[in-house]
Amino acid sequence: PVHPVTEGDTLTLHCLYQHTTPPNLRADFYKDESLIQSQTTEMIISNVSKSHEGFYYCKHPERG
Repeated sequence: PVHPVTEGDTLTLHCLYQHTTPPNLRADFYKDESLIQSQTTEMIISNVSKSHEGFYYCKHPERG
């Protein structure tokens, strides 16, 4: 995020694609190389805590 996240906050991560992001596009979200969610291009973490620290990234299941 652009700004620091405080414990207890809600954090929304978005997976954006270079050319377009159709509403029905899926994304796989990873934390520290482990798949944690396969759904839409958005992931919401409620009540952020120290356990959520890590490196997050997303990719399209077929396009990379």
